[in-house]
Amino acid sequence: KIFNVILDFMKIKKINLNNILKYFTLGFACLILSLANLNGLSPFLFAFFFACLYVGVDAKLISAFTVASVLVGGFALENFLIAITAVAVGLILYYVCFLSKRKIPHFATFVVFLFSNITYIYYNFHQFKHLIFYLLLGLICLFVYITVLQVMLLRKNCFKLTLDESVCFLFAIASFSLGLASVNIFDFSISRLFLCIALLVCVAIGSPALTYTVVLSFSLGCALKGFDLTYIAEFMLLALLASVFSMPNKFKIVIMVVLGDVIIQYCFISQAFSLVALLPILLACLIFLFLPNKFLHYLGDLVYVKKSEITSRNVINTTRKNIKKRMVELSNVFMDMKQIHLGMTKKELTKEELSAMLMREVSSTCCKDCLDKNRCTRSLGTDNKSNIEYIVEIAINKGKITLLDIPPALTNRCVKVNNLIGLINRLCAEFKQYKSIMADVNNVKILMADQMGAVSRLLLDVGEEIDTNVRFDVVRENKIISRLLSQNIQCKEVLLYSEKNEDMSAELVVKSENSYSPIIEKIVSETLKVPMQITKISPLEESGFNSVQLRKKNKFDCVFGLASCNKSGNDECGDCHSIIRLGKNKFLLALCDGMGAGSLAHKMSAMTLGLIENFYKVGFDNEVILESVNKLLSINNQESYSTLDVCLIDLEKEIADFIKVGAPIGFLKRESSVEIVEGSSLPIGALDTISPSTYKTTISTKDIVVMFTDGIVDAFETHENMLDFVSGLATNNPQTIAETILNEAIRLSNMSAKDDMTVLVARTYLK
Repeated sequence: KIFNVILDFMKIKKINLNNILKYFTLGFACLILSLANLNGLSPFLFAFFFACLYVGVDAKLISAFTVASVLVGGFALENFLIAITAVAVGLILYYVCFLSKRKIPHFATFVVFLFSNITYIYYNFHQFKHLIFYLLLGLICLFVYITVLQVMLLRKNCFKLTLDESVCFLFAIASFSLGLASVNIFDFSISRLFLCIALLVCVAIGSPALTYTVVLSFSLGCALKGFDLTYIAEFMLLALLASVFSMPNKFKIVIMVVLGDVIIQYCFISQAFSLVALLPILLACLIFLFLPNKFLHYLGDLVYVKKSEITSRNVINTTRKNIKKRMVELSNVFMDMKQIHLGMTKKELTKEELSAMLMREVSSTCCKDCLDKNRCTRSLGTDNKSNIEYIVEIAINKGKITLLDIPPALTNRCVKVNNLIGLINRLCAEFKQYKSIMADVNNVKILMADQMGAVSRLLLDVGEEIDTNVRFDVVRENKIISRLLSQNIQCKEVLLYSEKNEDMSAELVVKSENSYSPIIEKIVSETLKVPMQITKISPLEESGFNSVQLRKKNKFDCVFGLASCNKSGNDECGDCHSIIRLGKNKFLLALCDGMGAGSLAHKMSAMTLGLIENFYKVGFDNEVILESVNKLLSINNQESYSTLDVCLIDLEKEIADFIKVGAPIGFLKRESSVEIVEGSSLPIGALDTISPSTYKTTISTKDIVVMFTDGIVDAFETHENMLDFVSGLATNNPQTIAETILNEAIRLSNMSAKDDMTVLVARTYLK
């Protein structure tokens, strides 16, 4: 970016740095291959030139690089003419195919390459054996370079090679190192520098087999320059030493290579220590140390990636996206069903509509067949209609009418007053019953609509949660396996993964007898640099191995205490409690007190709490849960009220949510103070709508949540008495606190519980 800013300031057109790197690499390759010479045979550069033409590299540029490389290598008229002839023939082939809009034929490339050596053949015609080997080596090099360039251009994101492609790459490396072996700057060996860099990078990114083959190929090219096999022996020994520390700390690899080279130089090659021979190794190690780990991991993914891992992990992410798509579609279905159910609710009649309906019913039933109908009409006229409207309005407001509500003008003339009163009262009673039924029906439809809307939102939320790709960490997986094996723990497989911005989770396949070893938690924690804990150990189908799951260790955890007693004379407690874990880091604490005492109260509180538990387990939010449960209970014609006291503790966010619906006060006891958590709403099920009291606060270590039913509060009589008693408790044990509060409430009730009593206590603590 800085480079392009400078170009803008100088009013120079921006340059693509990727192209610069690409062309620099091509030019450097041409220069090195022009120096490669195998016992007088040097067809490497021209084979590379024709390979570049075949794969589509810029013809003018590669032609210039080829001619320039020949001139830089040392000007000689014979070499210059050979190069000009080869380049000219290659350009003719390129432009003939370009003008005919055809790709250069594969077979024609080899034929034209042979023809392009006509000048070389002319100068070396008397050396027939030499000429034959030169052309054969050139054809082999052409095939190798075409294969290598095609792989590099077509497989930009992965260099997983077939066997023949691997052989071609190794041949290309050997020919490249043959050219590097010819470059020495003041006795500084460039080939040793590149060879050591290749060794270090291969050790860091690949398997020992990859390291040995690359080093063997590279050192073979150097050895062929002077037919000296010490290169091969030296660097194969270095590769063996360095591969002991495969995929770990870069400094360990560097130290082993430097020390190994010093020992090999002194013991096997020359007893006189040579700093000049060591200098390329030191420089290569320095360059290697400055290479970013991300770059090494990227090269590792290009060159050495387990196919099964990529496939299986890609399947996981693809499946998650397909599930998310299906969830969105299913969410839309539930949202449409919600709108349909809301549209099916019956609209309640207005007062004017009800009055008109009753007027029509009275006229058609009572007055229609009356013998005095005409007389009333002549005598009263419009007043008759007004009188009936007046009676109907009173009936609507009061629910029924009596003889005292009939106007005198109507009682003096109407012979069916009693019939009229009975008819209107019957119609009002029927309408009241109809209204109650329609309200219940509408409540059911609204409840269903709300549930469908909640399910729709829940599906969308779950879809969003699984939409992001799961991240994996292959490098640290291999490190964990190596460290576990060094501790004699047989680990067959490790999977590290995380979703969204969550911390890494781990799943290991470990020998059964090693599954409970504390070393597993220690090594995984040290590798991930996060405290981890084993959350689940389960046997696998493969006998002798267990699956060990680990997650980040929570900063906090909870312990609980519970004490309860029945109302005196009852066999069953009307209070119900719940303590359940929601997900990895949340707890739900709930107390439900059914109206009254005994089995009926227990039944109602158990039903209410069961619904709430199931809703929370699925993942609905507080508002939907409470509204849904309230509607379910309010639809029931029986008086089924329950108080509800809920506390949601999030250990990861260090937050506590209190929700009270008709429940008494609660306490949050901290180290230096006690907070009162109050509630003021009506019990759940009492009204069609619900307005819970909510309170959110942070929690810290040693905080104590105290919840109880109204039987406890009534025993203490005042909130101040309860506050003083709870503040004076010296113990931090939740069970002791619960039992102490219950015993005190029973003592204050003269040792006879006047209502069901339950105390629920939770304490957070730092792990």
